[in-house]
Amino acid sequence: MATSGSVDFSITRDNIITEALQLVGVIGEGETPNTNQKSDCSRSLNMMIKFWMADGMNLFVNQEIVMFPIKGQRQYTFGGSSVDNMAKESEVITTKLNGGVSSGATSLTVDDTTGMAVGDVIGVVTDSAGIHFSTITAVGSSTTLTIADAIDDDASDNDRVYTYTNAFTQRILNINNAWIRTTDDTDIPIDVISRQEYVDLSKKTESGRINQLYFDPQVTTANMNVWPVPDDSYTNDRIHLYVTRAYEDFDGVTNESEADFPQEWYLPLCWGLAVFIGPKYGVSDTRLAELLQISSALKSECDDWSTEKQSLFLLPADRQGTYRR
Repeated sequence: MATSGSVDFSITRDNIITEALQLVGVIGEGETPNTNQKSDCSRSLNMMIKFWMADGMNLFVNQEIVMFPIKGQRQYTFGGSSVDNMAKESEVITTKLNGGVSSGATSLTVDDTTGMAVGDVIGVVTDSAGIHFSTITAVGSSTTLTIADAIDDDASDNDRVYTYTNAFTQRILNINNAWIRTTDDTDIPIDVISRQEYVDLSKKTESGRINQLYFDPQVTTANMNVWPVPDDSYTNDRIHLYVTRAYEDFDGVTNESEADFPQEWYLPLCWGLAVFIGPKYGVSDTRLAELLQISSALKSECDDWSTEKQSLFLLPADRQGTYRR
């Protein structure tokens, strides 16, 4: 028997709202929500998702991003329109200069321009151990390109060149893991420390290679303080961060964008919204209890499925109850 071969089923905000309103009995089969219902339910849907995020539903919004440290800069900002140079790791293209360039140059020859386009951000490692950032204004061939801002220092043959199309501007909820990747692609772990541990650092402007960071989340943005502060010797390093970002909102009355969720979460979204909106539409206590029971079961199943598997280590204890390594 032939099967569809398709696994790309998706739903929109309005699909979720329609399902929820049918579950609470506000609309019937074949009916569609009116404008006010869409607006009210969209607001409830966004609030529900924010609440679920606080409950730890984060596995599918964990992403690896790359940041480029700046000499002497201690604090870096996530989220909003003004962010430091960072991008999703999967979108960063790395190549090398094919021949050195002098300060003031805007034309570069690299090993390969595959994947690069006009408007992309470009960072060129220079001889002063800094990274010169600009944008690409022309891709002339498979190896040549032009940048908007002239190189501010000499750069040598085989120096690294990084490009990416979209800066990472999303709100960060947490930094789960961090490491330095050196120019020879060696990874060195960075400790993510607490506020108190960062406060206890006596000289926060000490320079060197980053080995600790403190993540400071704010209402709409977040800051990351690094220690030591990168100096000339280590600004060629890249900071790799495994972060948890916020789920994207369902915005606008006419929004038809797909859910920022895996397919397995579609049912919990619909039933969960039905529970959230039930009281405002006068759903009976009996029906609300039924909805809550099914919604809780569905979400619990998906919570278990969405939990990242980890190793379990057991340590023997001596007679005093002290664990020995």
